[in-house]
Amino acid sequence: MANPFEVLKARLEATNDVLKRKKVGVTIYIKKDAFVLRASLPSKDPQSKQTIQQWVSVGLKAEQKNIKEAVRLSEKLGEEKKAGLFKWEDWQKKEEEEVIELKPASKKVGDILNRYEKNFWSQEGKDKTDESNQQYWYQIQHYINKLDKHKIFNTENIFELGNTFPKSSKKKADFAKYCLLVGKFAEIPNLRKLQEWATATQKAYNEDLKKRARKRLTDEEYLEFVRALRNDIHKVRLRQDKSIFPAERQWGWALAAQFLFGARTSEIWSIKPFEEDGEIFAEILTVEKNKKPTEWRICLALQQDWARELNILEVNKIFSINHASEYDAKLLKKINNTYTKWFAAKSNAAFEPYDLRHAYGYRTANMNINTDTASKFMGHSEAIHSSTYKKAYDKSDALKTAKLIRQQLQQQ
Repeated sequence: MANPFEVLKARLEATNDVLKRKKVGVTIYIKKDAFVLRASLPSKDPQSKQTIQQWVSVGLKAEQKNIKEAVRLSEKLGEEKKAGLFKWEDWQKKEEEEVIELKPASKKVGDILNRYEKNFWSQEGKDKTDESNQQYWYQIQHYINKLDKHKIFNTENIFELGNTFPKSSKKKADFAKYCLLVGKFAEIPNLRKLQEWATATQKAYNEDLKKRARKRLTDEEYLEFVRALRNDIHKVRLRQDKSIFPAERQWGWALAAQFLFGARTSEIWSIKPFEEDGEIFAEILTVEKNKKPTEWRICLALQQDWARELNILEVNKIFSINHASEYDAKLLKKINNTYTKWFAAKSNAAFEPYDLRHAYGYRTANMNINTDTASKFMGHSEAIHSSTYKKAYDKSDALKTAKLIRQQLQQQ
């Protein structure tokens, strides 16, 4: 049988978690078989203006049946604190209350980051074994560590470093975002000023991003690039222990596969093309952002003549993922970076490989493929498919659709 006291402690811990999320500012403890409240309160000495952590007796025995009343009193005490209506005479039950002076928490960057790390991993859903959680934490840690850990974490020091980043850059926007996140946790002074700066920095980055947005090419223009690079062989000199790649690299197949099947860049290396009933399909491991890949999907090459022209059934990829368990985000990041750098050098950065996924999405709209089927081919929800591709469906897309319909009618 479970120990009643351990059950009570577990129940009390869950109760305090709720109070903490509600920001009541009061914690319930068990002391000498009774419930007591602990909060940061004015000193009992009328001459002192110091705020200290103090115990408040509420005259309740430490039993499960009294937890509800202890919660009510905690919320009452919290409301009085916030409203400035707290009076010791309304709560003080005995003279021998224990007083613990509140030690001010360090405001240094390193100490705040250490406290935030504990808070981060204690949040619901933040599993240390989850790769997306780890990557998110590393991003926060990376940017906060750019500040001198011995300096005070305040707006002056944040702005001083933040304004050394290139104007309207992603690095500056990310630095501002993560500083605001940690700043809210640490409740630093001038938080509103930090909020305004972070918002303005993010806005500047987004506006610059729109200005730099590349014009969407036609399928035929994309095909011209892919056709030219399909059999490209990239020869490099390797340092014996510095590369995971062979000296001869054939990236062209990966580019063609991404174009034909609309895969995300991290999905390319899992693509397994096959032919059935005269049609070319591919099996693809679905890799959604911040999710561990487990599901495989079937995707159709929408233009079968292109699939045959680009000889997609002859697989020449330099790296393969055959099982979901083989997916390694860190390794894939290195491979993808090398792949995109190769393409940028070959194409003079006319577009990025990921644009080929968008080209596939627009192709589904032009070919009047229903949203349910198209979203399954691409490995995302119908809502995402509609908001991304149908929303951007313009006059040129409508003309393509009309042309395709006319061709289909003529073939009947």
